[in-house]
Amino acid sequence: MGIKTLYLLRHAKAEEGRPFMPDKERALSEKGVKDAEKLASRLSKKDLSLDLVLVSPSVRTITTGQIIAAGLHISSAHLLLKDSLYAAETMELLKIISSVSKKINRLMIVGHNPGLMNLASFITGEPLSMATCSLIKFSFDFKDWHEILTTRASKYSLLN
Repeated sequence: MGIKTLYLLRHAKAEEGRPFMPDKERALSEKGVKDAEKLASRLSKKDLSLDLVLVSPSVRTITTGQIIAAGLHISSAHLLLKDSLYAAETMELLKIISSVSKKINRLMIVGHNPGLMNLASFITGEPLSMATCSLIKFSFDFKDWHEILTTRASKYSLLN
């Protein structure tokens, strides 16, 4: 049996929105940058490696993804912006994940609530909550990401 690992990372704390500012343009707050750097440092100590990082196309998710990737020495070639991740709900997220190549064993999604939290709850079958900059790791006993549509995680852990 293959083992696939999925990491769901909610972006770090963002600045409050301002009038006439598109939501996608909200940047990380100072606290958000510090939290993302702390998480990157903790993950680097665990020797975490990722094959692919899919990032929602908002300033706050891109910055969070870049900080984590830099901390883990992951090439920017492994960071892909995925437009459909922005404001994606459970079924859209499952569709995105299920279409990832089976050559990818360790996948990270950097996105938003409520979508990530709802997806995490769906995968585990129990209600989970995700604060900003929280990371959940799921392990699956399958070889093809397509099976995420029908298979629950064999184990999961909250890494924040």
